[in-house]
Amino acid sequence: MNTKVNEQDFTIQNKTLKNTFQKFEDIKASNNQKFEKIDAWLEKEANLYLGEIKNKKKRRFKYKRGTIVKINFGVNPGSELCHTHFAIVLNNDDNISKDTVTVVPLSSKPGVGRIPLNNLITKEIIKSIQKKLLENPTKNEIDTATAIDLINEYKKYTNFSYALISQIKAVSKSRMIFSNNKFDIINKARCSASILEEIDNAIIKTITGVKLLEIAPEKVKIN
Repeated sequence: MNTKVNEQDFTIQNKTLKNTFQKFEDIKASNNQKFEKIDAWLEKEANLYLGEIKNKKKRRFKYKRGTIVKINFGVNPGSELCHTHFAIVLNNDDNISKDTVTVVPLSSKPGVGRIPLNNLITKEIIKSIQKKLLENPTKNEIDTATAIDLINEYKKYTNFSYALISQIKAVSKSRMIFSNNKFDIINKARCSASILEEIDNAIIKTITGVKLLEIAPEKVKIN
């Protein structure tokens, strides 16, 4: 398949944009799996930017600390995280006026700078879906089937239980992925306090080299 630009289709006036577009064509044609969907990502990015310059109204959300979210991290250079991943919100003071939140991404693969979270997706999200189904006063066969399908879908993510401490980053809320399934509690469910404490300890140890438990109590200031 020829991926070269057909100049009869359109003309790019800006020389830098034209050269950049051709480079992305070459990247797409490289058959490198990492860049397989780079065209779709660039289109999404362009739509996000257009929304900004057109002052498009955004859906405003406030995320509580520990909320499990789903994010499209896009296509990034080197070993930076790419594509869609679950993540945990770390902010203590988020509000609807803020556009970004700080998150720790989750992965299915162990490694350096990754801490195990004991099958977080299965334990927290599926448990919440089951609870929501039981509490739904209008439940019927269709609702039950919808919830079961969702549970089976999330069971595929049983191993997404490693927090990538080394990849903590601030992301725009516009990167969040939402589901149309009324039983899906992604972006709403929260992980347990014990998991957040484990993540906090790992962050402090990774960045400062000091274990939280090693800090003398009299030196810890509590507001």
